[in-house]
Order: sequence, then structure tokens, then C-alpha cells
Amino acid sequence: MRGIARREEVLHMSESVRELAKQAGPQERPDIPALMAEIRERIKSDIDSSLDSRAGLSKAAVRFADENGISYGDMQRSEELKLLNRSFSFRGNISEASITTHRRGLLGRLLVKFKRFLTVFTRDAVLRDYLQAEEDFHINLVRFLNDMARYVDARDNQALSRLARVDDEKSLAIFGVEKQLRDLSVAFEGRVKTLDQMIRGLEGMLNNQATICNTTPPSAAEAPGSAAPADISYLLLENRFRGSEAEIERRLKVYPPMFATAKGKVLEIGSGRGELQRLLKSDKIESYGVDLDPAMVNVANAAGCNTQFGDGIAHLRSLPDRSLGGLVAIQVVEHLTRQQLHELFALAKAKLLPGSTVAFETINPQSVLALSSNYFRDPTHVWPMHPDTLGYMATLAGLAIKEVLPLSPVSPNQLLKEIPVDSSHLPAVKDAISRINENIKQLNALLYGSQDYCLVLEVP
Repeated sequence: MRGIARREEVLHMSESVRELAKQAGPQERPDIPALMAEIRERIKSDIDSSLDSRAGLSKAAVRFADENGISYGDMQRSEELKLLNRSFSFRGNISEASITTHRRGLLGRLLVKFKRFLTVFTRDAVLRDYLQAEEDFHINLVRFLNDMARYVDARDNQALSRLARVDDEKSLAIFGVEKQLRDLSVAFEGRVKTLDQMIRGLEGMLNNQATICNTTPPSAAEAPGSAAPADISYLLLENRFRGSEAEIERRLKVYPPMFATAKGKVLEIGSGRGELQRLLKSDKIESYGVDLDPAMVNVANAAGCNTQFGDGIAHLRSLPDRSLGGLVAIQVVEHLTRQQLHELFALAKAKLLPGSTVAFETINPQSVLALSSNYFRDPTHVWPMHPDTLGYMATLAGLAIKEVLPLSPVSPNQLLKEIPVDSSHLPAVKDAISRINENIKQLNALLYGSQDYCLVLEVP
């Protein structure tokens, strides 16, 4: 069907040329270059006049393909244009050498000569001017189509570039709005968190008003010096900034499985409000705690915990060798000096049964957020403990490192957000976004790493 349509177009074109030839007279040929120049000007005028009224391109235009298989921005490589460039001149196809006959002998040879003579005469004498005009027309038409294909492809590519820039600008605008929303969300969450901390501190003070003001804490005989009125300031600091008792219990659920097979009592140094003691008790793990803060001891014992008032290292020193089945200290080692740490590790090796587990949790100084917010918020901290340093001190005392467990991951809402990559982005833009995202991942690891870690040891 396509071939029939093309023959009809060629016949129609030939009739148009004949009509021009008739109007010009027998000796006058049509001015093909002038005719093509007029066509170019008319098309250019039509394009300029309709430039502002054309529909805008969408993303679908990039993937557009018409029924002939001509893709968007790819007219120059179309099969139709390639065929026209190969076949625009058909005069050379009329060759006398191709004329033959099925007759043999002298008659056949005479017929071939006659047909060849008639063909050459018709081509060179009768149809010479017509064929020349037709060929000139085809040459100029194909040249014009080539120019138009280049022009259309250039406009397509220009439109695609503009579309890509518009998409990039849209992505940047969306990214800006998202950043503003994140900033507002972070500010709102910060205010809510501050209010929550204030309310939690007040609740802790009101709920434990009777116990925190007790001037004679349990087991006061173990405390250095005589009993004094309980100082509730550190308890309020814990209530406000460390988290609610329910939240701390949720974080500490990792510890009971570590001591499930303990062969003796598990001692917790710095047991605080008793969150871990309650978890160990619910798992039927025999344990008790020691804490230097009388208000903390009162609160823990009021909740049913077995907590003594005293110095943890001094308490360890007083115990018989190989008498404990486990030792744990949550957020304690950062409160100790180097000499106290050396003694703590040495006592742990001496006072625990072989095969027992020792767990020391502390703030992770490799996280800038944890170091700047959690560590420096507490005025009783002595020095941040890097996991490598703490592990090295433990091995010097003869303890074996089982693992370093990262704890308290930062909420995903607080992390720096990676830039999404859109399929419409140019390759250079995609590469730039990929590099930026790699840097964002490195920054997240540095700024927002795990806020705490636990050094898990074993007594050989």
C-alpha cells in the first residue's frame, strides 16, 4: 500500500511539473531554484507565525514514535529520507543496455537495436527537457527535505534540553520546599521534645516526692561518709534529658539475653532508676544494683528493685573473688577517671566467675550528634571513651572482647536526605546527584552514627 501511495505521489508531482511546463511554453523551463526558495520562505513564515501557538512538550515527547518508526529528534536517520537520498535521480535508470528480447537470431538482434535506438531517442530528444526539469525538482526537493530534517531534529533537541532544564528547575524547587518543610518539622519536633522533657522531669519529681526526699537511703552503711539529705538534681536531669523510664527499658531489652545463662548474681553498677533491674527481675535473672545517688536508689527500691547505696568500685573491691556471675554498667565508664577504669577492669576479672559476661555501655564519641548533645549535656562526665580505647584497656586487664554492639540509632527523620534521581535527568545531572548522595551518606555516618555502643567482654 505504501508503494502504491508513493507512485501516486510521484505521478501527481509529474503532472504538476507538466502543468508548469505547459504554462511556460514549449521552449521555457520552470525556474526550479526560485520555486524551491519560495517554498522555503512560505514554510519558514508558517513556522514563525505558529511558534507561540504550538503545544508545549511533555515528558512523553521524549519517548514518542510515530507509526513510521521515526523517533523524536531522529528524522535525519529515517529510512524514508535515506531512500530519497539514494534514489532522487531516476534518469540514469533508463539505460539502453538493459533492453533485451526473447526472440533469437537476426530478427531478435534487429528488435533490440530498434528498441535501444527508440529508448535513447525518446530519452535524449523527446523527454530531455522534461527529465531534466523532473531531476532538478527532485534534487532541490530532497535537499530541502534534508535541510528540514536537520532543522526539525535541532529544534527537537533544543526542546528536549529546555525540557530537561525545566525538570531540573522543578526538582530544585521541590527540593527547596521539602527542605523548608523538614526544617519546620525539625523545629516543631524540637519544641515538642523540650516540652516532653520538662513534663517528664516534673512528673518524676511529683511521683517520687516521698521517696526522693528520704534522708536515710537503704543500705546507707555502704555509703562513704554519713547520710545526708538526698540531692534530687541529678535525678531531675535524668528525667528530663535521658528519657522516660519506659523508653529506657525499651532500649535496655538487649541486655537480659546476655545474662540469661549467668552462674551467679549479676551486679549492675550505676543502676539509676532501676530500669535494667526490673527487666532482669522479670526474666528471673538474679541481680542487684549499686548507685551513688541516694535519690536514684530510693526511686529504684520504691519500684521493687534490689538496689544498694554506695560506690560501685568500692563494692566490687569488698566482694570475694569469683563470686559474681555477671557485671553490667550502663552509661558509667564516661564518669570515671583512667585510674578508676583500670581498677574496674582488674576487679571485673578478679571478682567474676570464668566465662561470665561483662557489658559496658557508653556514649559513642564517633557520632558528632551524640558527642555534642548527649555527652556534653551531663556535667558529671569525665572523658568520652572511644570503643577502641575502652577495648584496649579491657584487654590489658586480661578480659576478652566478644563484640562492640552499636546502640540507639538516630531516627531517619533526623538524617540528611539524599536527592532523588529522576529518569528525565540528563546523564551529567545524574552523575552529579550520585556524587552528592555519596557525600550525604558519609556525612550521615559521621554526624548521625549510633549514639551509644556497648563493649561486651568475657572473663577468661
